[in-house]
Amino acid sequence: IAQAKEDISEDGYWGVKQTSQRLFDFASALAGDDVEKMKEMQKAMEKGYKLATKDWGQDLPGISKDTLDAANKLFDDYYASKSAE
Repeated sequence: IAQAKEDISEDGYWGVKQTSQRLFDFASALAGDDVEKMKEMQKAMEKGYKLATKDWGQDLPGISKDTLDAANKLFDDYYASKSAE
């Protein structure tokens, strides 16, 4: 139980920060530095979240929504950095 709590803590491997970063990094690895492909990756991530919610049969745990929100923030920051260039 203690290990599980540590794993999902703010800085834990399955916590919001690390998991959202892994989602973003995976999308970035697939898309390269192509903004349009990054948008496709973001849509795919959001689609996966919706499908998981449907399969779960109810709202996913709050950590899941928080992770999605944090990953979307990473995408938004990426797009902002590209428009600033």
